[in-house]
Amino acid sequence: MRYEDYFSKFNDNDLSSVIPFIDNQKATDFLLENAPRLYCPDQVIEETFAFRTWVMRKHVKKTPAGFLITEFLPDVYWAGKFNTINAPLIHHLNEFRWLKSADIFLDYVKFFLSGDNGAYSYHVPALAEMYEFCILTDNEKFLKDNVSLFENYFKVWVDTHFTENGLFWSIDDREGTEYSISGTTPDMKFGKGLRPLMNACMYGDAIALSKFSTNPKFYLNFASKLKEKMDAKLWDGEFYKAVHPTIEDFSRQIDYCDIPEGCNAKELTSYAPWVYGMPDADKAFVFDYLKDKNVFNSKMGLSSAERSHPRFMYPVHKPCTWNGKVWPFSTSIAINAIIKAFDDGYKINVDNKDLYSFIQTYAQMHYMIEDGKRYNYIGEVMLPDQHVWHAHEWFKGKDVPITNGGADRGRDYNHSTFIDLVLRGLCGINVKSNTLNVNPRIDGVWDWFKIENLTFKRQTYNVYYDKTGKVFNKGAGVIIEKVN
Repeated sequence: MRYEDYFSKFNDNDLSSVIPFIDNQKATDFLLENAPRLYCPDQVIEETFAFRTWVMRKHVKKTPAGFLITEFLPDVYWAGKFNTINAPLIHHLNEFRWLKSADIFLDYVKFFLSGDNGAYSYHVPALAEMYEFCILTDNEKFLKDNVSLFENYFKVWVDTHFTENGLFWSIDDREGTEYSISGTTPDMKFGKGLRPLMNACMYGDAIALSKFSTNPKFYLNFASKLKEKMDAKLWDGEFYKAVHPTIEDFSRQIDYCDIPEGCNAKELTSYAPWVYGMPDADKAFVFDYLKDKNVFNSKMGLSSAERSHPRFMYPVHKPCTWNGKVWPFSTSIAINAIIKAFDDGYKINVDNKDLYSFIQTYAQMHYMIEDGKRYNYIGEVMLPDQHVWHAHEWFKGKDVPITNGGADRGRDYNHSTFIDLVLRGLCGINVKSNTLNVNPRIDGVWDWFKIENLTFKRQTYNVYYDKTGKVFNKGAGVIIEKVN
């Protein structure tokens, strides 16, 4: 199907009452000019790729502070200025860097680098992704011009969250993973702990700063010590897990409750250390868990917590919980970890077909089945073994305050990546290369694909992969053509 037809279909099925800056009437022209287009033998992945480009432009917001990116379309009371939330910042930057107009989102980077606007509301530091965004979009000058802001951003996290035992503290709610097994007590209280996601992000941020800061040795040394502490305190021989020392172990105090030992669980966000290339090769066996039906492998995708844990899917009377449901947010982290492991040469028990299977299952989530109708949809959280978008279902029939986003707040939810995972994972685009380098990971899965309007470091390309050379008649293998 032509992308014009995809966009027309999505417009016709759009039930959102929020009119974005780039509205549906303008969407086709904007996306045909700015977004990459994937054509491939898998209709579900192709349509989902088109759908995610259609969704992402809804979240572009023009403000007095410049062009920003939102997580929710309707306003929600916990958001910061201009309805922005820093929790999904890492995913926003990875996804939006593939737009031809990506330069406009340097406004978004600086918006949070300023330290204002809720920059520290959620414990998900994002300097590593800011750095990668600038590299892929050919904005190294921005890094150099704003190095003091990057260094200060890191320092604030150190000043407020670094503990005497050499790790950073966080709370599952402030990582955007509220009501997790590892961070919430049976009586529904949040606990302050040393959590893998927070510490992995700080490791990634330190490594990124070492590449352009005024004191690279300091950040490399910081990262090395943080890795050492993570291996010593958060690795239990099976996985990186959150730990909750006694309150006396923390040098800075906040409201705190004790987390029982029985809350110790494998959680999907703990693949974050692999996203930043931190773990040693002897820990690579953890990727086996992604295919294990007793751990993360569920019918609808990758569960946010291990299925065999006694508290898996424990009762929580809330719409959005991390007790084992499938979240696009953590799915993005796990698939990203696989891609990074491939890139770094880890020997893992996951191959190209497994990667394709994870992405294909993820793509199949992107539908709503309701009142006998099936239409494209991306929401907050899905049940692990039923195609039910849980938050959407939970809100049905309830009088949801407008300050809470209304009953359909999660429609077209912008809290994950998909385009980036397909381009880097299946199509094999190397974001570390100075020039466009494509090494497809679809052997035995696809015999061909085409990417139109792909922008890489300010140059636009069409990319063809044709195993036999007979599909596009341009020759066998990868063919890259400059568009301008």
